[in-house]
Amino acid sequence: MDEIPLTGGRVTRGVARIGEYVYRPCCENAAFAHRVLRWLEQKQSAAAPRFLGIAPGGREITSFLDGMSPDNLGYFSDAQLWAAGKIIRALHDALSDFPDCGPGQTVCHNDLSPCNFMFRDDLPYAVFDWDAARVGDPVEDVAYAAWMWCNVGDAPSTPADVGRKIKILLDAYGLPRETRARLIGHIHTQTRRVAASAFSARTPQWDACGHWAEACGRWLRKHQNKIQESL
Repeated sequence: MDEIPLTGGRVTRGVARIGEYVYRPCCENAAFAHRVLRWLEQKQSAAAPRFLGIAPGGREITSFLDGMSPDNLGYFSDAQLWAAGKIIRALHDALSDFPDCGPGQTVCHNDLSPCNFMFRDDLPYAVFDWDAARVGDPVEDVAYAAWMWCNVGDAPSTPADVGRKIKILLDAYGLPRETRARLIGHIHTQTRRVAASAFSARTPQWDACGHWAEACGRWLRKHQNKIQESL
């Protein structure tokens, strides 16, 4: 069968579909990511692709997820935010007893942007691109998702609207009330992490991403008290 390049989302270069399978270059973290996908398969999770092995050329093979994935951030409906929160919680629960996890930890995806979710019938249903997965505090993942999904730092959005959107995501996830007090601090951590990583690439494209992340952090510092009231 012919290879069909996959261009949805912000995919790694060289990703292609062959029949019902996806062939993708392996990353440095591939061995761990493959263990995670196998664990999710054992848990019968439908919210991630299946890892099927390594092709002769060295690319990993996963099952194909049907649907569409956004190629950039945007404005998402309340129903989409709710579905995303439910998926994140289901994945965290399924991975909370992964062998490397300690008390209160799970395997964090670490890039829960809408661009790494597959949508079907206008709702997200699965998460792909587990290259950055590692064991950590689940609130880190939730904070990054809140930033990416809820228009934090997007100038047309008001603090009240951003807070309302984040609350929908947190309610769907079931984040305890006492934990929400530290969510904004985690979002700040994520904006700094992304900015530092982007600037380290030393390219105009990634410099722009770094400046955007810094601008999001400044906007959040300005409006965080108002947003916190909504959570």
